[in-house]
Amino acid sequence: LDVGANLFIGNLDENVDERLLYDTFSAFGVMATTAKIARDPSSGVSKGYGFASYTDFESSDAAVESMNGQFLMNKAITVQYA
Repeated sequence: LDVGANLFIGNLDENVDERLLYDTFSAFGVMATTAKIARDPSSGVSKGYGFASYTDFESSDAAVESMNGQFLMNKAITVQYA
């Protein structure tokens, strides 16, 4: 397990949920944990960013390279190391 293969995913559409994030990012390799989306504790509404963690840097590098600037539900997302 490569510690630090964690990605910050920003500019998410509020309708993107954890499952969509996981389904999108699991294509690049084995995910260390489920994808997480930051949500308002009281309303549960997405704050527009989330995180994905991989078991190795090859996968996280591929995800950054492939997904940074790509559109997910009509918004260009940012993907970078957390």
